[in-house]
Amino acid sequence: MSTAQPTVPDGMRADVELAQRGRSEMQFLQAMRAGLRPLQARLRERLEREAALEEAAGDIARLREAADEVLAEDPRLGIAGAALRWNRAVLTPRAVDAFEERADELAPKAAPPAPEKIADRGEEAVPRYWRYEFHGTAGGWDGHEHMGFIHHELVYRYLLVPSFPGDIFGQRTRVAELAPHDTYTDICDLGCGTGQFTLKLAQAYPEARVTGVDLSLAELRYAQRRAAEAGTEWDLVRAPAEDTGLDGESFDLVASFILLHEMPPHAIRKVFAEAFRLLRPGGDLVFSDVAPYRLRSPYQAWYDDWDAENGHEPWWRTAATIDLVEVARTAGFTDIRQEALGQQSYPWVTVARKPMEGLA
Repeated sequence: MSTAQPTVPDGMRADVELAQRGRSEMQFLQAMRAGLRPLQARLRERLEREAALEEAAGDIARLREAADEVLAEDPRLGIAGAALRWNRAVLTPRAVDAFEERADELAPKAAPPAPEKIADRGEEAVPRYWRYEFHGTAGGWDGHEHMGFIHHELVYRYLLVPSFPGDIFGQRTRVAELAPHDTYTDICDLGCGTGQFTLKLAQAYPEARVTGVDLSLAELRYAQRRAAEAGTEWDLVRAPAEDTGLDGESFDLVASFILLHEMPPHAIRKVFAEAFRLLRPGGDLVFSDVAPYRLRSPYQAWYDDWDAENGHEPWWRTAATIDLVEVARTAGFTDIRQEALGQQSYPWVTVARKPMEGLA
């Protein structure tokens, strides 16, 4: 197995080097994911050859039933699902082990600058759904003191960037630049994580005060570190996106990138209502997330749903089927539009405006 370090994508540290064992294990997990593609391609060929999905197009439950009927006796589906579940189950523990092998060198690069500057609404504000181990992440996003670093610098570097087509960091830049105005004074990033999208917002609108909200302290600590190394500073808040505790009408742009598919439907509706509360009259909303099933081919819709089921994504189907235009309208937004910025309708972006008072 090659011992070469992976190419460092824009937005990631160039000074992260793993020990040979940790690096090899991370590369193996990425190679295993890549090795499933021929198997998945054969499953697709069979489904399309037998036209198993065409009659059920537009109904994800029927799509799944149609595919299950055709593939019920095909061992390749079970192999692919088991391999994917195992891969995701061991990914975070292997990444944590790789970090611990070089903790003396890596921990100082992961720690936030002192003093830590994160407002915390406390455990009483944490919703029940947050306890789920998203993506099979052992212990959740706070399962390790430096999970933000581990997630961004190891999991993204070794698995997500090589596994997904397109420039996943460039996508964030394009979404940030999709906001209707050229300048903003106060921006809130809901579900900011380690600050990947937050940084793009700060770069696109350098005069704005930027606030990042997330439920993971570990992710927020590394976001603070990344902001400092970028020569900027953000207001960071540990709170649920649907109940931030921030002052109403204090922002002129509220945005998020890939947050909604991590939330149950009632929370999605509350996030739109909270964004409306946070915005000043005339302020803008820019939310991006997974592609709706209705825009995908029958096979792509089936595969998205199957992959989510095997990848610890319990609310992906909700995000891919919910009518966000209706949700935004119910929250009070106007001038609602949606568009796809990348391949295969991803990322799917909803843009809306809080009307000026008296014009709703």
